[in-house]
Amino acid sequence: MRKFLVVLLVLTLVLVSANAFAVKRFRIATAGTSGSLYPMGVLMAETINKHLPEFKASAESSAGSLANIRNLSLGKVEWGIAQNDIAWFAYNGLGPFKGKKITQLRSLFGTLSGWLQIFVPANSDIKSIKDFKGKRVSVGAAGSGGEIDARLILEYYGITYKDIKPFFLREKDAVAALKDGTIDAMIATHPLKSAAFRDLTTSFNVRMISLDDDNLYKKFPFFNKNVIPAGTYRGVDYPVTTASIVVFMYTTKDAGFTEDDIYKILDTLYKYRDEWKDASASVKKYVTLENALKGAAIPLHPGAIKYFKEKGFKIADFLYPPEYNK
Repeated sequence: MRKFLVVLLVLTLVLVSANAFAVKRFRIATAGTSGSLYPMGVLMAETINKHLPEFKASAESSAGSLANIRNLSLGKVEWGIAQNDIAWFAYNGLGPFKGKKITQLRSLFGTLSGWLQIFVPANSDIKSIKDFKGKRVSVGAAGSGGEIDARLILEYYGITYKDIKPFFLREKDAVAALKDGTIDAMIATHPLKSAAFRDLTTSFNVRMISLDDDNLYKKFPFFNKNVIPAGTYRGVDYPVTTASIVVFMYTTKDAGFTEDDIYKILDTLYKYRDEWKDASASVKKYVTLENALKGAAIPLHPGAIKYFKEKGFKIADFLYPPEYNK
């Protein structure tokens, strides 16, 4: 009996130890590798893994917002970035998610703003979106948030994919196609001065198309009317009015994170921001604690509410999820 009790005690200690050191693995879906969001996700994952041994995060490239939202809803990833307009569509069952609400989505924190940027060769006869008819136009990777935005913009000006020859290219491939003359124009929603756009504008003469119609922003209120300052890109020595859209990090209420899990992860990410802020100049400048909730469109995870309230943020009523107990 004594030997049996000793064996039982040892087994109990082993099981307790195993549970104490159980590691929660999760995937972070980002975007294409040519932008700022993928390296940011990679460095964030490294920061989490370095300081929180109970978690094992890994970042992966993806086709962007639409794919990330769908993969979050299917449990194929546990975290993922998406433009807040796409997440808002998904949560409310509108746009590309018409009739298919994804109400389990939960916001975590804001990252960069995607800027709707339209490039044509400097010597092109294209002066506005209306001139796109009959042209070869890259609209972004199929199913990405950028492609949804491109379609909305084109339709606003009375143009459908039947009126152009659409190319569904990621930014890096679209840049190469514009430079070699395969396409006549490109529309992309991406952070300013991403690696792909720096490559384009430092090696090729371009012109940018403005979106300055106030009615556009009234029709699509999730677009923020903003101005790309003159000189942001080589050769673009004039201000460009265009739309910006905040890109948020999301999870779901079914992804297996407790309130304390999310609290600890966010606390670690912002406490050790120096370890991932240099993913790009844009990340360093804009992905800060101060900007974390700007543009939030759907409810926060309870762990995010706990963290941001502790940091002094006022949480708007619509950002409290149904499961949150006030």
